[in-house]
Amino acid sequence: MNPKTTAEQMRESIEKLFEDAGYTVPELLIYIEKLEKDQEQMSQTIKKMKLESIRKASAEAGMNSRLKDALRE
Repeated sequence: MNPKTTAEQMRESIEKLFEDAGYTVPELLIYIEKLEKDQEQMSQTIKKMKLESIRKASAEAGMNSRLKDALRE
């Protein structure tokens, strides 16, 4: 499977398999949609956590330099 395959292409492939098999499993499509939503939420959470980490690190670096300046005086 090509890693650049989109979710829509995969959904079309599954529907084609359903058609070829002569039956469907609607729960499977619902489950896939849920996984897509969960993945999107996780991506957003990771992005937020990375930004918070960067902000925290830069704030701590700023405090450290101020502390170093104070100690030098």
